[in-house]
Amino acid sequence: MALTREQSQIWQAMNVGVQWVLRDGIDPLAPEPKPAASAAPAEVKPSAVSPSATIPADSAPAAPAMVRRGPMATRLRRQQAAAGIQSAPAATTANPATSAAVAQTLKPAAAASIATRPALRPVAPPRPQSAAASQVQADAQLVAELRTARWEDIKGIADRCRVCPMAAERTNTVVADGAPGCPIVMVGEAPGREEDLSGIPFVGNSGKLLTEILKACSLERGKDVAICNVLKCRPPGNRDPKPDEVAACAAFLDRQLDLLQPKLLILMGKHAVWRLLGEAKPISQMRGHLYEVQIAGRKVPAVVTYHPSYLLRNPVAKELGWHDILFAKKNVPQD
Repeated sequence: MALTREQSQIWQAMNVGVQWVLRDGIDPLAPEPKPAASAAPAEVKPSAVSPSATIPADSAPAAPAMVRRGPMATRLRRQQAAAGIQSAPAATTANPATSAAVAQTLKPAAAASIATRPALRPVAPPRPQSAAASQVQADAQLVAELRTARWEDIKGIADRCRVCPMAAERTNTVVADGAPGCPIVMVGEAPGREEDLSGIPFVGNSGKLLTEILKACSLERGKDVAICNVLKCRPPGNRDPKPDEVAACAAFLDRQLDLLQPKLLILMGKHAVWRLLGEAKPISQMRGHLYEVQIAGRKVPAVVTYHPSYLLRNPVAKELGWHDILFAKKNVPQD
C-alpha cells in the first residue's frame, strides 16, 4: 500500500529509513502546486523533533524518487499493511539504534583511528643494586685472557667462567651470532631458554621476530648484522640481569665489540642501554636519536630500540621497532 504525502513526511521526519517507490508509483513527496492563500498549510510535529521545529507540507524538501524493484519493497509494503498505517501516530520516539548508527557514520575517520589507538606501556628503568648486595665479581684471570683473546677464543673462555650461580644451571654459554666484518652489531640483554639449548642468541620467538624485521629491512643475520648479549648465560626463569652479573660479563662484551669493530650499534632493551650508554630512561624517550659509544678509542654511533620480547608483549610497538632498524640502517657510516 502506497504512503500518502502526510505519511511520507512523518516517515522522513522520524528518520525511520528509506522510502521505496514502485516503478509505476507516484512519489508522494514530489513538488505539487501550492494551495490557495486561504488554505492553511498543514504541520507535522512528531515528538522526536524539537517542539519549535515544524515541517510545512508545502515546503518539505522533495526526496528523489527511488525506482527500485525487489523483495525489500514488497516486504516494506507488507509491514505497512500489517501495521495499518493510515494516519500520523500521536507520539513517536526516535530509534536509538538508528540514531547511534547515523552518529557513527558522521565521525571523521582520523578521529576514530586516534581514539582506538592503544597506548604504549613505558619501559621501567632498571632497579639499582647497592654495592653491599653485590655477590658476583669478575674472574681476574679470565679478564686478563680476554684482553688479548681472538674472536674464536671467546667461546672457550666463556665456557670456563664460573663466577656466578648461572654457570651451574646453564646448558650452553651464548656468545654471538656473526663474526668480525658485519657493519652493524645488535646488543641484547640475556639468553632465553631456546638460546641456552642452542648456544645461539635470538633463536626463540623474540629471535624469530627480530629476523623477520631484519629481513623486512633487507638485512641478513651473520652477514650485515652480528648479534650478542650483555650476559652470556641464561638467568633463571628468564629474569632480568642483575647489575653485578652485568659487571661480571662486561669484559666479554667489551672484547667482542673491540674485535667486531662495528660501524653502528643497535642497543635492544634497557639493560643494553644501561650497560653501554649509562642511561636508565624509558626506551620510548631514547629511540629515534643517535648516540655515541666509545669502543677501543673509537666513537661508534648507536641507536636505541625496544627488545624483541617487548615487541611480542606489545604488538602495537612492532612498527616502531621496524622504523628503528630502518633509522639505524640509514645512519651506518659509509666508507
